[in-house]
Amino acid sequence: MISCLHTAEVHVATFGELIDGARHVVREDLLAQARKDGIDAVRNEVATLLHDLVQDGPVLCTCSTLGPLVDELANAQLVRIDRPAMEQAVDAGGEVVVAICLESTRDATLELFDEVSAGRATAKLVLCDQAWPHFEAGDMAAFAAEIQRALSGQGKRVLLAQASMAVAADGLRKSGYDVFTTPQAAAEAVIAKA
Repeated sequence: MISCLHTAEVHVATFGELIDGARHVVREDLLAQARKDGIDAVRNEVATLLHDLVQDGPVLCTCSTLGPLVDELANAQLVRIDRPAMEQAVDAGGEVVVAICLESTRDATLELFDEVSAGRATAKLVLCDQAWPHFEAGDMAAFAAEIQRALSGQGKRVLLAQASMAVAADGLRKSGYDVFTTPQAAAEAVIAKA
């Protein structure tokens, strides 16, 4: 059985469509605490939860803030949400616009980028923090529009580094951007382990 660990309820529908029959565990409290106190504050709880879930099969952690904790466990059955799409984005080299909405994901995202790119590509980080209040309010159209506004003129190869940001992909593609999103790539990666 594939399990998904989410820190927002909205991801259940997204990943439910991408992964048939997955078990979904939603723990919004983990992201809230990590944003407030840093990921060290949730390290033990996340490790225990992932260890328990992986007993039943592969696990996808859909929260990029928690990504470094997934890597720390070094378990081949665990998939970090942003790794597969990042590998695709850096494949051609050059500059990649790396878009995030939460400051709490900045270090984890850039460290993963450096690891994955191994000097083949450079990251131009864009913080779309004005978009996040729309996400929290459940206004996905305004969330997507604000991400698109923040990325206007930033560069044509864009990695939407958080799963929630994938809603902006179609609009960006229509505007001529080459867009990489984390949900599809991560779902394919975890299905391959099943």
